[in-house]
Amino acid sequence: MSFEIDQQTVQDLELFGDRPNSKSIFSFFNRTKTFGGRLQLKGLMESPLDSSKEILDRRDSFKFFIKAGLPFTISSSQMDFIDHYFRLNKTTLKSNFFDAYFQNLFVRQRNRNDVYLINTGVEKLVYLLLELKRQLPRITKNYIPEQLKAYFSFINDYLQIREISALLKEVKNSPHCIRPHQFDWLFRDKYKKETQDLVNIIYLFDAYNAVAQTALMKNLCLPDFIDSAIPQLELKGLFHPFLEFPIPCDLEMKDGQNLCFLTGPNMAGKSTFLKSLGLSIYLSHLGFPIPAKRMQTTFYNGLMTTINLSDNMGLGHSHFYSEVKRIKEVAHIIREKGSVFVIFDELFRGTNVKDAYEASLYIIKSFSQIQQSTYFISTHITEIASQITDWPNVKFHYFEAKIDENQLNYSYKIKEGVSYERLGMHILRKENIIDILNPKKT
Repeated sequence: MSFEIDQQTVQDLELFGDRPNSKSIFSFFNRTKTFGGRLQLKGLMESPLDSSKEILDRRDSFKFFIKAGLPFTISSSQMDFIDHYFRLNKTTLKSNFFDAYFQNLFVRQRNRNDVYLINTGVEKLVYLLLELKRQLPRITKNYIPEQLKAYFSFINDYLQIREISALLKEVKNSPHCIRPHQFDWLFRDKYKKETQDLVNIIYLFDAYNAVAQTALMKNLCLPDFIDSAIPQLELKGLFHPFLEFPIPCDLEMKDGQNLCFLTGPNMAGKSTFLKSLGLSIYLSHLGFPIPAKRMQTTFYNGLMTTINLSDNMGLGHSHFYSEVKRIKEVAHIIREKGSVFVIFDELFRGTNVKDAYEASLYIIKSFSQIQQSTYFISTHITEIASQITDWPNVKFHYFEAKIDENQLNYSYKIKEGVSYERLGMHILRKENIIDILNPKKT
């Protein structure tokens, strides 16, 4: 069953930036050296995997690159030239030496640049093949994950093609004696598909290596999975990758606990925590490393978040109606997928307190009875806690804030329990709003 994620969740988690160079989870991982590698990375991040085996295979592939690094040398300029070479919509050079000589001799002046691009593209590709040929015996001595074996086997078979192997042997003995006409005919004609497939494997390895290098530099961990029908989750040292100095959080949901009731004042860290949590679930189901020291989770069939939901003026929807529509969408996904990870940040913030209380309590009761899914719901309506405090499947967490010597201090640490802090008036006073609106009192 495919993993479900929608556009609202993609936006909430900031997976992909709306503008070039904007901050996103994609840009966080993008340390690729090639344009093709960048496209491969984007494809990996846009496509959640369909089965637990695929997830574990992908995870083990990242583990290989974290330990070994990119097992051969590539450069951006080299691969860009190769990519441009394959994009040339030009006739291949003649494979016969004399035909190729006269073809090059009588080529029109305006096409001489094409010949240069072909010759240089061939040269760059030949040097890449020589590098692969040199490094492959060393690589295959190590343990290679199942998913990567097919790629390395393909590279080895390609290098063993009789015509290509013979020409590479000649070049190895005489590095300056590359015959572009013969290689070009093999690369862009006889073995065009095989050569393009090999180049795409290099791009994929570039993407894998980019993720692996990010994991090493940012202290990310690879997730572990629990094969259980009852949802379980354990996170140690969870943080958000956008923060320069994050304060890590620990969390555990087990023994049938499937709903977390999250409270705390504004700016205490609830939304950032929920984004980090949703991100860890999504990345783990890509097989990617996640921003934490340790993660254990069951497999889910989808992730639905509602963190930055806005009203829809074009359709005439109020914020409350948009929330109701969103809950309906989530309910349909839960019915279809069965096991879904659901996040709601400040449920029913778009209506009056009485309606918000009644609606929130009803939704929390209804969701919590669907045991196959996991729910994290934050709210300022702490009165709900007294109605559900005895439920064994509900866990209570909060982010605290304290006023010390008239200063508001946040710890940004998650704790067990319910926060009943009311800090709105303190913030109004601290920002001198009351003095501005009531100058006579001053």
